[in-house]
Amino acid sequence: MVAGLVVTVPTTMAAAATASPVPSAGCAGIPVPSVLPTPAAVAAPVGSGAVQVPRDEPPHGSPVEWWYFNGHLRGTAPSGQVRCYGFEYVTFQILGLTPLPAYADDFAVTDLSRRNFHYGVRTALGLVPATKGSFSLQTDGWSMSGGRGRDTLHAGLPGYTLDLHLQATEPAVLEGTDGAVSLGSIGISKYYSWTSLLTTGTMVDHGVSLKVSGLSWMDHEWGPLDLTAGGGWDWFSVQLSNGQQYMLYFIRDRKDKIVSSFGTHISSTGKSARLSPLSEIVTGSWHSPVTGITYGSGWHLIIPGGHLDITPDLKDQELDLRSTQGNAYWEGDVTVQGRADGAPVSGVGYTELNPPGAVKPPAAQLPGL
Repeated sequence: MVAGLVVTVPTTMAAAATASPVPSAGCAGIPVPSVLPTPAAVAAPVGSGAVQVPRDEPPHGSPVEWWYFNGHLRGTAPSGQVRCYGFEYVTFQILGLTPLPAYADDFAVTDLSRRNFHYGVRTALGLVPATKGSFSLQTDGWSMSGGRGRDTLHAGLPGYTLDLHLQATEPAVLEGTDGAVSLGSIGISKYYSWTSLLTTGTMVDHGVSLKVSGLSWMDHEWGPLDLTAGGGWDWFSVQLSNGQQYMLYFIRDRKDKIVSSFGTHISSTGKSARLSPLSEIVTGSWHSPVTGITYGSGWHLIIPGGHLDITPDLKDQELDLRSTQGNAYWEGDVTVQGRADGAPVSGVGYTELNPPGAVKPPAAQLPGL
């Protein structure tokens, strides 16, 4: 990519740091797949219609597209302290604003040991190299690349630098109907996921390099989406200790009412099935002193055969990007408890909240565009 505009948002902390890092109970909840299929089985082509993997991994000509990762990491410092982190890293591609594609990267770290939250953003104009069956995206030193269930990530913030290698343990999942989903007034999106990515690498935490490992998730969406249409969504990725995963999407209208929902269950062997019916009960709230937005903060999700209770690991995991991207959203590390098919379940997850009216094109207000 030809670097164009570059903006770095100052690191933001959601809570006062403790005097020193402390072990987090969330570390014990990171699932570890017990049976690993062969790489060839995981990388086998998926889909035969409008969405196909790996064919659709590179950038498309759609107005809006994003490649998104989240994950849960554990490492041990030289002092012997166990440290735990959540991370989110997403690249948006926006076409039509300028002659060149516009890119906006968001990167966030939830430091569960220090009990604080940090984020940043970088933007650029440029062209990415043409690839077949893979993607390679770079924005002013941050990068993500991959294909066929193998990915490499690099990003950094003041105090944190992340270098990760990811390997899928299950095939890609076509979300919705053969990879097509409705986001209500926002439009129709093509959408697939890698829901179980074994993760290894390093986290440089305030100058201390730790080897980390854990489990990550990847989404790729694209389409003729109108992010100014006034709608919003609540989105959940869930990775359970029993090797199963859930993706749950609740679409909201301009009045903040849930108007539709869809979801997917992935078995411990990688088989996926659509979920219906679904319902969401918000069990708590958190009011941002920065943006004035009130977000849900705790959720009871009713799924076929059971329920999932989602609890934020930190209340404040908001990304205030109004000055650089024209939007703000809550994206955070969560803990999961519940019951499914009569048995107790537990695990980790990520929740994304885009309130109606707060969702805007990620590059719509990039300085200079």
